[in-house]
Formats: sequence, structure tokens, C-alpha cells
Amino acid sequence: MIAPLLDLTRRTCIVTGAAQGIGAAEASILAERGATVLCVDRADSSSVVAAIRNGGGTAASWHGDITEMGAAEDIVATAGALGPPLAVLINNAGIVRDRMIFNLGDEDWDAVVAVNLTAPFRLCRAIARHWRAHGPGAPARIINTSSESGLYGNAGQSNYAAAKAGLAALTLTLAAELSRLGVCVNAIAPRARTPMSKAAFGKRIDGTLSPRDVAQVVGWLASDLGDGITGQLFVVAGRDVHRLRTWSIRGSATAPGMWSAEGAAGFRRSLFPRGDTSYVPAPIGDLFTARSVEAPS
Repeated sequence: MIAPLLDLTRRTCIVTGAAQGIGAAEASILAERGATVLCVDRADSSSVVAAIRNGGGTAASWHGDITEMGAAEDIVATAGALGPPLAVLINNAGIVRDRMIFNLGDEDWDAVVAVNLTAPFRLCRAIARHWRAHGPGAPARIINTSSESGLYGNAGQSNYAAAKAGLAALTLTLAAELSRLGVCVNAIAPRARTPMSKAAFGKRIDGTLSPRDVAQVVGWLASDLGDGITGQLFVVAGRDVHRLRTWSIRGSATAPGMWSAEGAAGFRRSLFPRGDTSYVPAPIGDLFTARSVEAPS
């Protein structure tokens, strides 16, 4: 029995990168909650679709390259034809091609930005146009998958970090733009052991961090329990969920008159009261040891 506020029956959901890892877990959770799920991936997602159908759920697949022109519109049209109102877009697909900046070629930059930022933008645009033309028909959600690399920076991932930071900023902007349609737009930064994260971080990701933990949070945001939650970014790590905010003021300086270079020494002391003039991102391993916050019972 599905709890009423978690019931996604009569809603169609799009999940990109659904052939494995977090995307596959998200597709499964949404289907378990009653949603009709379109599993989008360049790889074969037939096993995920079959598992959903064998469990009594409803799913279909879209197989192709989400970075190609027209792909976003085709995905939205395919989902819209499945029957229930198109209500949820989960931009989960991602790739990494890690290089230090000295060795990062244009192809690796372009490929990572295309999958992690440009394709989600196009899908958001396509579904927003669909909703504006037809109405959401059900509580509408966009859930983007950012990354802590994009929030804090990570050496060797300038392409990936830039794309994921852009996706976080896009989330905030779309939350404002689509509020008039009643659409809630949020982002997650997941910590989970997947084929992609294993290749990037190896043993630095705890093997107990399951993609299904991330999918449960996505299912919550997609449900009626997510009503009114928009423009937020959540780090999801197992049983821990952390809500983050964007850039915040760390130091301020006010000139008595017009600013002048002669007064820069005083400005420096005010702007950097802790002497932290150089930003050094935390080692990526430290990003997996954030303080846990117990949820109220």
C-alpha cells in the first residue's frame, strides 16, 4: 500500500541515465510509487524496464544520445505519449573525463559539459515548454543531479565541476522562472557507490552508500511531500541529508568615501578577517565525512 502523499500514480516521470546506478534506482523507486517511468539512456536500459514491469510497474525506454539536437524534444514527446500527465523530470545522466587543466583537451571539456549541463538544460527547456502549452496536469517537479565537485571544486575535474556548478545555478534560476507554473525545481549532490563514482573515487566512497538511498530522497521530492520545496540543493549520503545554500558573505569592507588603492590594506583586513586569502578546496575524501544531522522522529 502506497502512502497517499507518496503516491505517484497517474504521473509520468523521465529519468536520464537510467540503465544503471542512481538512475536505475530512481526509476525503480518511482515505479514502486505508481509512476509510469521513461528510462532514458545511451546504454541498454531494457533490464531496468523489465524489472519494473515484472514487479507490476509501468516503464518504457528511450535509447539514444541525449546530447544530440532534438533529443530532448523527442524524449518529452515520448514521455507525453505514455498516458499519464508528464509530471517529473530527473536529470541524472553524467560522465567524467578527469584531467588536470594542463592535459584537458577540448573534446573532454565539450563532452562532459554536453552531458552534464547542456543536455539537462535542453530537457528542462523542452519540458517547460510542454508544461506551458499543456499545463503540468499533476504536481510538477524537476530534480537535477549536481555534485559536490561542482560546489567545492576538485582538482582534476575542472570540466565536471564547472558543469555541475552550472547545473546548480540553473536549478536556482529555473525555480524562480517556473514558479508561476507551480513547478518545483531542486538539485541533489549524491554520494553513492556507482560505476562512475567507483572509477572516480575508488575506496573513498563508502560501500554502504547505496544508490537506493539517493533514490528515496528523489522519490520524496517528486511526491506530494515535496510540495513547496523549490530552489534547494541537498547533499544525500546514505541516511544523511544536508541542505546547502549558495555563496554567502564571509567578509565585508566599506570605504568612508570612494574606494582607493591606498586604502586597500584596510580593505584586505576587513575582507579576510580570518586571513583566509587563498581558497583551498577540501580533499575529496573530506566531502564524505560531513557531520550527520538526525531527522526528527
